[in-house]
Amino acid sequence: MIGYEQDGNVGRLYLQRSPHANAFTSEMLERIADVMESAKSEADIIAIHAVGEDFSVGRDRREPKNAGGPYNAFREISRVNAAFSDFPGIIVSAVKGRIFGFGLGIAMRSDIAIAADSSRFKLDEVSLGFPPMFLMEVILDHLPPKRALDLIISSREFGAAEALEMGLISRIAKTPVLENEVDNFVKLLASRNSDVLKRCKAYLKTIKEIPTSARPNYALVEQVQFAFEDH
Repeated sequence: MIGYEQDGNVGRLYLQRSPHANAFTSEMLERIADVMESAKSEADIIAIHAVGEDFSVGRDRREPKNAGGPYNAFREISRVNAAFSDFPGIIVSAVKGRIFGFGLGIAMRSDIAIAADSSRFKLDEVSLGFPPMFLMEVILDHLPPKRALDLIISSREFGAAEALEMGLISRIAKTPVLENEVDNFVKLLASRNSDVLKRCKAYLKTIKEIPTSARPNYALVEQVQFAFEDH
């Protein structure tokens, strides 16, 4: 249900449960975490693709409850989220069709999300009767609180243009050429200095935690340090 292949410094992760709109099972979550944890030391770029019409409609609500109880079930999600956060390279998601719930969480945790213009987005957890704590953990990195809360408590569906305007995705591609655009972008990244890409990602992650007044000095120190590291 989860495929993975690697060519050079580029890994490609495939969601392969298209008969069920790529709804995530516990087995899929475990496999994704395994792949991402291993790829940390083996790949500089991970591209996430979905087989079928939809990226993912989120968790599989028909799956039997975890025998270990809620803590074990939620720990699976935490492990996936941590694996995404700890990956030092660039994660690119190719978004298409429906991207709901946990599927949208995957896109938000990707560094770049390129979406087909026909994509449909929704945070449907509240309509299903529970608060999406793991999504709320990351959504304020993308949206102002009032915008985020609207999407969360209304569970309304919206399109790619609004997702781009809000900052949930990076860019939009025409549906027929989505995969080509993602492939071309990944090839571009693969041609770049991987250390520079990783430093850009790490720097942006760090700088938002530093007070505005301290950012110029931090930039100076980091730029000089990079210059001295055999660059």
